[in-house]
Amino acid sequence: MDAGAKHLVELKARYEDLGKARALLAGAEKVGVFAQVDTYFALGERRLKLRAIDGRKDGQLVYYERPNVGGVKESRVLLASVSDAATVRDMLIHILPAKAEVRKTREIYRFQGVQIHLDVVAGLGKFLELEKVLGDESEREEARKHLESLRAYFQIPDEDLMASSYSDFFESG
Repeated sequence: MDAGAKHLVELKARYEDLGKARALLAGAEKVGVFAQVDTYFALGERRLKLRAIDGRKDGQLVYYERPNVGGVKESRVLLASVSDAATVRDMLIHILPAKAEVRKTREIYRFQGVQIHLDVVAGLGKFLELEKVLGDESEREEARKHLESLRAYFQIPDEDLMASSYSDFFESG
């Protein structure tokens, strides 16, 4: 994602068969594969994380508000690029308690105007995440319907829908 404010609809689900997902994404634009480390900071109901990507000095500071409900949901995200992710992480750890560290390999695709993530999260499993950025409020319902149609396309059952963040499954040790 580019830096700045974003309003989006998203869906996250457990998805053990990433080979099936890749087959369903045939013809999609593959953005790349990234090893990411997200450090989450404790802010109560609000969420703040610093994302570092293996092999890169820069990273992203991500603040977001999103309800903990399964299925398609809206979120508001603020993104800021940082030139030195390790130093920013060290600074934030002195100011805010670290809640969790989440390590994952993320494959990113663009498919039908939706950004799709195939995630392998260390200690947690395999997931599929759909994100559609809204240009304005009038696109909300159409975007929700689009993600629901993609949910059907990927054959995601109700019991695999995720309500919370990956960080909610980890405690900082």
